[in-house]
Amino acid sequence: FMKQHGAFYHARELQKKYIEFCRQEDLRLKKEKKHHFIEIDLAEVFRMLYEFKGVKADKALICETEVVFRLLSMDEMKMFRNASELLKQLRDDGKKVYLLSNAQAAFTEYEIRQLGIKELFDGICYSSDAGYRKPSERFFASLFDSYGLNKEESVMIGNDAFTDIGGAYGYGLDSIYIHTVQSGKRPKELPENCQEYENLTEILRD
Repeated sequence: FMKQHGAFYHARELQKKYIEFCRQEDLRLKKEKKHHFIEIDLAEVFRMLYEFKGVKADKALICETEVVFRLLSMDEMKMFRNASELLKQLRDDGKKVYLLSNAQAAFTEYEIRQLGIKELFDGICYSSDAGYRKPSERFFASLFDSYGLNKEESVMIGNDAFTDIGGAYGYGLDSIYIHTVQSGKRPKELPENCQEYENLTEILRD
């Protein structure tokens, strides 16, 4: 795909340069922000990859490259059981629903539109846009500040004990933990302000 747009790479060279530019961007942002949990924007990495081959890529080409990259590197994409039903139920009950995602905006925006759930969120914050990632308190703050949210009226639902639940605890936010295949090793203990559910179906029933 990149060769079609003038950036002539061999596979190993592309892999090497991709990793090199990711690390370069990571170090630059950590130094600039003086913070450990930063998030690079892969759009900048792909811009550098094109530039290295003498191609001045515009925003549209970079975005398209990111989507192609994501599609080629993904085995499957599907939602957790009852995810859309839970989102709809929360909205029907008058609740506001926000997505705080450690993800690249170019990837995830495309995917949630494909899944048909974009309209079920009242607001979305991607780590690639914020420049920080969970469990950073700065990332949580970016969501709460952007939408004028109140901690006492909010709860974080997540399946990662460190980034989701640990991040929520550090920010002073109640949470709900759901252990999934993607969660890794089950945590030995959870914060006292965290409630554990087996799955989304249980939340729906409760």
